[in-house]
Amino acid sequence: MAKTKTSVKIADEWLRQVLAFLYRRRNLTRTEIGEGTGLNAASASHALRYLVKRGVLLKRAELQSPGRRRREVFNLNSEAGYFVGVDLEGDRIRFALTNFLGDVRCRWEVPLEFRQPLEPRIVIDGIHKVTRDLEPAQYHRMLAVGVSYPGLLDNEGRLIAVNLGWNRCPLVEELRSAFPWPLFFESDKDSCILAEHWHGAAQRHRNAIFLIVEGGIGLGILVDGKPLHGMRGLTGEIGHWKILPDASDQCNCGGTGCLESIASSPNIIRQYAELCGHQNSQRGAIRIAEVFERARQGDSNARVVLERVGRALGLALSHAATLLNPEIVILGGDLMGAEDTLVPIVLNEIRVRTLPVSLESLKIVVSSLGLDIRLKGAASLAFRKMLESPTLLRTMCNLSRPDRDLPEVQYVPISVEREADGRSEGVRS
Repeated sequence: MAKTKTSVKIADEWLRQVLAFLYRRRNLTRTEIGEGTGLNAASASHALRYLVKRGVLLKRAELQSPGRRRREVFNLNSEAGYFVGVDLEGDRIRFALTNFLGDVRCRWEVPLEFRQPLEPRIVIDGIHKVTRDLEPAQYHRMLAVGVSYPGLLDNEGRLIAVNLGWNRCPLVEELRSAFPWPLFFESDKDSCILAEHWHGAAQRHRNAIFLIVEGGIGLGILVDGKPLHGMRGLTGEIGHWKILPDASDQCNCGGTGCLESIASSPNIIRQYAELCGHQNSQRGAIRIAEVFERARQGDSNARVVLERVGRALGLALSHAATLLNPEIVILGGDLMGAEDTLVPIVLNEIRVRTLPVSLESLKIVVSSLGLDIRLKGAASLAFRKMLESPTLLRTMCNLSRPDRDLPEVQYVPISVEREADGRSEGVRS
């Protein structure tokens, strides 16, 4: 008599836990996966077997010392699927095709004219450009698109973004009509802090803040492992804190003395040009990296400007650290190019202005994710949101290498209640 195979029910939460943990930690043993996810040995083993048979995970054996058993090491199959990340912040919009691990495979950039209206068609064309060279089998494994956006996205999918010259641009509708893939949207501040939480310095922390200094200034905030949004998603707009109320520096918001009017990259350049006696027409030729380099070379005007900027940023971060009590503060944006010039001034001001108890065990670091941080954040957004949907989770687990000879394994989705978040929900055609 033929032996009857026993059906094993694979819960979606098992798969979700295993995939998320391996996405963040890359190479893990069976024991490490069980300990890290909290799954019991049987649940972890069934989930691993299911994912390996579908080509989502790869398994290899590593030799131990002589006389000991080999141990199995698992990692995500980097070619199991692909994501597109879109970064709409800064002085250029950027597109990237990433593999299943979030590593950038190819990229495309389009320079912007600040405040000049951008045609949504350019965003659509950019996504096409980074996916057009995929082979048919690879294109079949295109999973989703993640978009990191500045400004405010309303409930109808219309984006207000000053750098793009958009006032309620119907971005969601435009992209939904152009592509068959799931689309997910997330504010740039959330993209940065969550990229750090999944890939960078905040991986082992549940409370963190990420300061980004570029054309504007913002703060990504992670509290108890979740980004802090507020009522309308405007949390972290510290660029408009009146950090120097008596200052005459004019801000784009119409006020004076805002942190952004003093410490954003364009205003660092402005102050340096003013001290050097440059005309307005000459400022466009100066780059923020040049101001940092001139400070390194002893330029007194550059050093005066960075001293003022560093003290303003340090004061703002002192207030933020006292208010939020994070485990780690991560400095990003153009601060990544000023680790030896501006950053020491910021750190010193934080130490001077902050209560010692708030500084205990606080880590302050410069981001290591580089200019790709929002692209990585957008791609990881797409990965995370696909995990949350039982339907999309099944799609992710079956696109790589469908195996139809699996009578002993049955996939049974088990619903798990999750808090809704309208700012980064998927929009599917």
